[in-house]
Amino acid sequence: MGAPSQVGSESSSVYMELEKSFRDLENERNLRVLHAGDLSHLYLHKKSEAHYANCRFIYIRSIEHYLSLFPVDETVDVDVNVPANVSGWDLKKTLIALLKGNPEPLDWVQLKDPYAGHDEFPKSLISFALEHCDPVRFALYHYNRIERQKHRFDGVSLGEIVPERLYDLIRSSLVLRWYNQNRYQGVPPSRLSDIAEATFIRPVLRGEIEELVERSEAGMIKDVVRPAGAINDLILAELEAGPALLARRRRQFTQETAAQADRFFLKWAVIPKN
Repeated sequence: MGAPSQVGSESSSVYMELEKSFRDLENERNLRVLHAGDLSHLYLHKKSEAHYANCRFIYIRSIEHYLSLFPVDETVDVDVNVPANVSGWDLKKTLIALLKGNPEPLDWVQLKDPYAGHDEFPKSLISFALEHCDPVRFALYHYNRIERQKHRFDGVSLGEIVPERLYDLIRSSLVLRWYNQNRYQGVPPSRLSDIAEATFIRPVLRGEIEELVERSEAGMIKDVVRPAGAINDLILAELEAGPALLARRRRQFTQETAAQADRFFLKWAVIPKN
């Protein structure tokens, strides 16, 4: 798995260093990385010179580890020699989070240019979610993310906010609209540009999102930003639609669901590396 050709030499060296870090992690801690990527790809097409990698990965240990009375933590933080934040979730924690309605692992496995992992894992995890998880709970997760920022609205306008948080608000709002337009079926694209393309929105809103991303990639946004009108309206509209979402029926967790999660887990615990 080589460094992506579209990044510059400095970014390429960071990529290769992170690749090496994941190989070392697997050897030193006796685990297997199933997928690892950089969260910045959710929002940006290219990285700025000041880019700080924010990596998330999913891993699994040997079957013997899970039989222990005292298993190690279900999360791993990794120290690396480049500017980066690297942390991962055990597959067991990942599956439980998905079943409870946290869709973040589905975003992680859609990240492009992975540093490590198994080629078939992203498609496999998404298929599991499509069959056994609840899209309404996933939508509620995104609604709660924007609802927690409701206090930032001054009257009917969102005040100044750091770019990363604004990206989260825009993406969660678009995901909510995507779910509504698709009758709460399927898994939405993870990247901001892809979800904007897959969702029916006004051209003015699409233009504001594209301009915001372009300004970020050009390093023109340093500290805080005030969202443009159509972006502001999008977030407000999805906040106002919250009561209807909260009233939707949610899929019940059954013994069969638990059994399917166990089967999925065991499959990846014994599957050989690429």
